[in-house]
Amino acid sequence: MLLIMLILPAIYQLIGPYDQSWAVHLTSFIVLSVCYWQSITQPRFRKAFIILQLLTVSLIGALYSPWNLAFAFYPGLIIGLFLPEHYTRRYTGLMGLCLLVSLTAFFTLHENSWHFYWLPIVITIVTLPFVVRMYRKSLVINQELKVANEEITRLIKNEERQRISRDLHDSVGHTLSLITLKSELMERLIRDNPEEAIEEAKAIQDISRSVLLQIRKLISDMQAVDIEEELKHAEEVFDWAKISFHYEVRFEIDEVSPITRNILGMCLRECITNVLKHSGAKNCTVALRANAGKYVLSVEDNGRGFTLNNNELQDFGNGLHGMKERLLLIGGKIHIDSNSEGTKVAITVPKI
Repeated sequence: MLLIMLILPAIYQLIGPYDQSWAVHLTSFIVLSVCYWQSITQPRFRKAFIILQLLTVSLIGALYSPWNLAFAFYPGLIIGLFLPEHYTRRYTGLMGLCLLVSLTAFFTLHENSWHFYWLPIVITIVTLPFVVRMYRKSLVINQELKVANEEITRLIKNEERQRISRDLHDSVGHTLSLITLKSELMERLIRDNPEEAIEEAKAIQDISRSVLLQIRKLISDMQAVDIEEELKHAEEVFDWAKISFHYEVRFEIDEVSPITRNILGMCLRECITNVLKHSGAKNCTVALRANAGKYVLSVEDNGRGFTLNNNELQDFGNGLHGMKERLLLIGGKIHIDSNSEGTKVAITVPKI
């Protein structure tokens, strides 16, 4: 792609009239092209080839026309693409000095009065390395963001696997152990007390159904969670629980990255579960808004509340711990205010 930029000027150089000036222009362009290519492929001698390009452009600019200074585009491009930041400033300053000397020499040699029709060219060429460097930085930052998002996604999956393994151990594992004990008891009762054994068998059936429900819930939790879907689900659940529910969204949810939407959705699910299980609330309000550089999710209820220890989460259940761990993946924070009149959970995540 960098070589393609030489094609059009090369074609232009082949157009006559074929005199001494044409020969000098063609030779200068060949020298410039060779130095340009070498500055790309030879990092060790890159600075030397940049200087040779600047000297070539300055020479033909001084001898023939300030319009030839447009060829400084090539060393300017190399400066912006390949040199470190401190060298970018130095060599851009050197390029500006070379262009100024070339212009001064041209108007002195030809004894012409100064004209400023060349000024836009010089300004464009001098600013080019910084524009290219900014573009290069944006590409690097985008690539780093892509890698970071992939890492966050991987960490979220790992965290969900750990959560599911904890749930399997704490709930399903406990229930299966209970089935084993019940079945052993039934085996002992089946000869001496058949009626009681039948009751134990019915209990085992009930326990096995609860295990099936728990497994279905775990499978449902493994599926992708989206904040928009969780809001609709919360509306249905609160309607079933006879709890008044209101929510408002003050920005376009589509503008939020998928990872942020997923984590906010999981946090909202946990908040809604806590309201239903523990708060005893009659009203619940959810608000999603965008402030300067961040998104804020707030969940507020008028339930019985609970005691906070300096807003620390170590005394809380695994659900709130899980919320905090997920939010750390994207630089988010959670703040809880709770008293006898209700609880408010405010979740803040940066825009990414």
